[in-house]
Formats: sequence, C-alpha cells, structure tokens
Amino acid sequence: GIAWIIGIALARWFSLPWPVVAAVSAIAGLALLLYHHNSRIKSAAVVALALTAGAFRLIFFQPAVDPNHIAFYNDTTSPLKITGVVVDEPDVRDYHINLRLRVESIEDKDTVKAVDGLLLVRAPRYPERFYGDRLIVTGKPETPPTFEDFSYADYLARFGIYSMVRRPQIMLIESDQGSFFWTALLAFKNRASQTINRMMAEPYASLLNGILLGIETGIPQGLYEAFNLTGTSHIIVISGSNISLIAGIFMLLGQRLIGKRYAPPLAIVGVIIYTLLVGADAAVSRAAVMGLVYILAIWVGRPGLALNSLIFSGLVLSLINPLILWDVGFQLSFVATLGLIVLVPPLERLTFSFLQRRLKTEHVGLTMALLNELLIVTLAAQIITGPLIVYHFGRFSLVSLLSNLLILPVQPPIMIVGGIATLAGMVWLPLGQLLSWLVWLPLAWSVWIVEQTARLPFASLDLGTFPFWLLVLLYAAIAAGVWAAHQPGSADDEARPQFRLPEIGSLQTRLWLGSFGVIVLLIWLAVLALPDGRLHVAFLDVGQGDAILITLPKGDQILIDGGPSPTDLNWRLGQEMPFWDRTLELVINTHPDA
Repeated sequence: GIAWIIGIALARWFSLPWPVVAAVSAIAGLALLLYHHNSRIKSAAVVALALTAGAFRLIFFQPAVDPNHIAFYNDTTSPLKITGVVVDEPDVRDYHINLRLRVESIEDKDTVKAVDGLLLVRAPRYPERFYGDRLIVTGKPETPPTFEDFSYADYLARFGIYSMVRRPQIMLIESDQGSFFWTALLAFKNRASQTINRMMAEPYASLLNGILLGIETGIPQGLYEAFNLTGTSHIIVISGSNISLIAGIFMLLGQRLIGKRYAPPLAIVGVIIYTLLVGADAAVSRAAVMGLVYILAIWVGRPGLALNSLIFSGLVLSLINPLILWDVGFQLSFVATLGLIVLVPPLERLTFSFLQRRLKTEHVGLTMALLNELLIVTLAAQIITGPLIVYHFGRFSLVSLLSNLLILPVQPPIMIVGGIATLAGMVWLPLGQLLSWLVWLPLAWSVWIVEQTARLPFASLDLGTFPFWLLVLLYAAIAAGVWAAHQPGSADDEARPQFRLPEIGSLQTRLWLGSFGVIVLLIWLAVLALPDGRLHVAFLDVGQGDAILITLPKGDQILIDGGPSPTDLNWRLGQEMPFWDRTLELVINTHPDA
C-alpha cells in the first residue's frame, strides 16, 4: 500500500514518462519470474511492481489534451460557443455561481465540433441554474491560474477540470437532462437546506447546513476564519463522526425493522446515499469507505482492525482518483484518523500511569473516564494533525485544544436533533421550527466559544513558510515515539478495564432531564430577549458599507441599508435579533448600492 502511494507521488513530482515506468515494471516482473525462490529479490520486485502500478495510475488518470478535449482550446483569442450539461450541484456564492459543465461541443466561426471534458463556468448569480441544465456558454476558455501560495489549477485538476470560463454569456437550451437519481437526491438536499434556512437565523442555519448537508458556502467568511484560527473548522465539515452516526442510526433502524441479520445492508445503503447527498468529497469518501468496511466486517462476523480499514480506504480512493493524495481535506482526515488509532492507546497508558501515582484508587476510574471522553482523543488528533496544518496554512492555533474541549461534546446533539428538526420541518414547518430551537442552543454555544477564543491574545501563532523536510522530520519523530510506545515492556501492557462515565438513571430518564434543562434555559434566554421598552440602535459590522438595526421600544425592528454582502448581513442580524425572530418590520435603503 505504501509503495503504491509512493509510486503515485514519484510520478507526480518527477513527471515520469510512461515508457520509463513500463520498462521498470517489465524488469521487476521478469525478476519476479526468474528469482521467485529468492525472498529478497522477490520482495524487491513486488515493491517495484507496486511502485510502477501507482505511477501508471497517475499517468493514465490525466487526460490527453488534444483537439477533442476542451482544455485544448484554453486561452484562445476569440470567444467560443460551448454546449454542455451541468453535471453537479451548482456552487452558489454571494455574487456568482460556479457550474461544472460536461462539454458536448464547441462552435467557432460557424464550425461545430464534438468535444468532451469538464469546464468550470463562473456564471452570474442570477438567473439560477440547476443540475441537468443544458446550456450554451459563450466565452473564452482559459487555463486555471496558479498563485504564489495556492494553485487553483491543481485544485481543479483533482476534479478532472482543466479549463474555466469567466463572465460568459449563457443561454438555457433545456432542463432536466441529468439522471433521475441525482435529480431526486439534489432536490431533496435543496429542500432540506431551504427548510433549515427558514427555521433558523444566521449564522446558525449555515452552520447546520454545513454540519448536516456539507453546504459550507453560506458560512460568513469572518466566522469561518474564526473557526480556522481556533482549529475547530473540522466541526463544520462532514467527517467520520457524521458517517458513524448515520451508520449507527441505520443499524438500529434495521435491527428494529428487518432484524439484526439484515441490518448491515440497510446501513450500507444509508451510508452510500448520505455520502452522495453531502457531495462525496475526499474526507467524506475516506470516512465512508472505512465505515462500509467496518459494517461489512460486522455482517460477516469478522470485525477487522481499524488500521487495516484506514489503509484500505486510502488505496481504494487513490485508485479511483490518485490526485486525492494532494487534497488537504483528505490528508487531514486520514492523518487525524491515524492519530486516533495509534496515539490514543499510548496516551491512555501514560495518563493512567500518571493518575495512579497522583490520585486515590477510587478516584482514578472517574477521572480516567472524563479524560478519555474530553481530552485524550482530542489531544491525539491535535498532535498528529498539527505539523500538517502548519505546513499547509503556516500557522498553529494555541487555543485549539481548549476550543475543541468546550464545543466537541455538543456536536452529536447538533447533528441528531438537527437532522430530526430538518426532517420534521420538511413535513410541517412549525414543528421543525420548534425543534430547531433545541439545536440553536448548542450551535450558539459553539459560535460563542469560537468567537471568544479567537479574540484571545496569541490565539494563533503565525509561523510562515514551513519546509517539507521539517514536516517529514516531525512525523518521523512522532512515528518513532508511537513505535517505542507499542513495544513490549514499554509500558504496562496488561489489559485494563474500559473506563466509562457513570450513567444516571435510564436512557429515557436522561433524555427527559436533558430536554427539560434545555427548555428551561431557552425560556430564560427568551425572557431576556423580550422588548425592554427602550430604543436600541446597533451599527452592524458588514465590511465595506453600512448597516444599522433599530429596535423600537415595543420590539419592532427597522434595518437601514445592508452592506455589500448578504451573508455578512444575515450573520450580524442573527447576532442582534432574538433567536425565534426572523422578521424585519421595515427596510430602508438610503442609496442604490445599500
């Protein structure tokens, strides 16, 4: 597996021509046939074949840019008429919309030619475009740019896109040209997203869209930056925890509906559909493959090792798309999962040994359970992802551990109750709104913690450019530490009990008590937000522009101007208005650009 990945990397870094790779492969194959009795030569030949297989996968993954591919016409001087079909969910932004177009033909000087390939179209925000639209796009194809600190060309190449058009003229030919399955799935996703937006104020609606549906485009840039500064941006993207919850929910449903034996197939279908629903990006796909392997292992009665599942997921995904290895989200997801597998056990041993020396025996169990739930898992992920984050982003969050400790416990309720509220709201909006108030509380807590810790002095340490050799050195040191910790006799290797927090009452009792506590807190917060008989004027921070919210003594609200960004305006309004209030009584624009 490692040789396969190294082969992909070597082919990318050195642009290896296929005849060279073929020659090495032939020599390795010949050596394997002639010297199969020699274990050393046999092992070396197998490694060489794995290296060349990885290199071949990358070489033949990249398209041939010839007159039949749209990228051949990049950077032309005259506009082309390009006909194609939107083959993915439109990426909607404040001022524009990104469309992924599967090209069918081009027209240049009255000559029509059949062409294939994917094209990124940056279209005006309105009119809206949808999956399955067949369009005629008139514009100049161009090569995606490469900036000093970011290669947009490499980023798009991971999706098979090597050409883009900006500021085109667009004409709709016909709609509903996509597959029935994708059309239905995206329609459900769009309906769910709209329901969330109607139930909740911003930025909580956008956060829930990100957590549940993988839609991150509505999250305000300033808030997203706060999540990045505090090392908590992983909670607003689909990850392994989401997949685990989905698998668990479908397993439980399957056991009740069709029996324990046939529950795994239902869970497999549920995980696949959810993965497709949220976009199946690199990190989600990694988690999904691991989840599917685990479910299959349960089904056949042979639960496998987590490390084997992780390696298998990496091999499968790199076989499908070798460029996934350069996806930062995939790298962080893969490394974080690896950290949970290899770092948590030695950290648990060290913590247990330390507590045994410092605390009374009767206190060790409870303390260990608390630390397992709150600290050890988070610390393991922070240790192993830290070097990679610094390498890619040039900064290290000093408040990441604190922020994660405070907000991670409320993330499962956000997803579970948020999912229930969304489904209920799609059936009957008032019921969904009522349930969404239960989700608002942990979301508001998460946002408040992130914003407060991001404001702390030295919340993030700017380290500038981080050399690759130092990244390799740090991971070599971590690997050496893990290897030493797993050696026999390096620590107390005797089996120790699994420490769990004591359960108070039955599950039903805990749910009732928790719900009662949340409702009481919501009522208290609602009372505090009621009109106080005074006039309030709030100047909203919306970037370049002005926005003023006036709250009258009886609670009526007037907005004067709104600034340039609808996303930022909704964010600030959500901070100022009561969590149940989605209505402005009056909006005044003092100038056309307001």
